[in-house]
Amino acid sequence: MKYWILTFAILIFGCKNKREKPLTLELTDPILIECDSMSKKAETDYKNGIREYTIMGLVYATELEMYYSDYMKRNYNITMKANCVPTFLDECYAQSMVFEIEEEYGENFMKLTREKAELEFNSKRK
Repeated sequence: MKYWILTFAILIFGCKNKREKPLTLELTDPILIECDSMSKKAETDYKNGIREYTIMGLVYATELEMYYSDYMKRNYNITMKANCVPTFLDECYAQSMVFEIEEEYGENFMKLTREKAELEFNSKRK
């Protein structure tokens, strides 16, 4: 019994001492400064009428996807793009653009418009 307690104590205290500090980024790290710069660019672009929604990752150009892209352009003047291999800075810009879009049109705007476009697409196919 004594050995079990001793082994348990060594494991607990040994693990605590060997934990590495998690990596933290300072606000002055170059990548965060660049990300902030891309966020400001997205905000400026949005104010200047450039409205782009970028889908990150692989997207198949199905009829529905093409219809959704046209729906967004027609109804909201938002251009849809796809980026198969986004960089960190691409994601900074895209997330900031989504923030700007949702500031104007409301939370979950992209999800709600997709559902509306899908309903419209399906009704036109019948």
